[in-house]
Amino acid sequence: MSLISKIEENSITKVPDEIIKKAGLKTGDQIIWYYDENKKQIIVISKPLSYAKELRGLGNDIWDNIDPIEYIREERAGWD
Repeated sequence: MSLISKIEENSITKVPDEIIKKAGLKTGDQIIWYYDENKKQIIVISKPLSYAKELRGLGNDIWDNIDPIEYIREERAGWD
């Protein structure tokens, strides 16, 4: 989906209604603007109410098939 907004005076722009609806945004919600220097792209995301809740479980798949106790033993063995 591609929608276009215009930047008005004082850097004001309107988020298209279709985006607001699809993202489930409502009045008072905050959005985060990020500029990716490498890709030369603007990224806009909704600000989560809780960063902790949003990040919970991130990276769980990294630990699939790894025994945490054995991993710690191997790490500690490397400290000597």
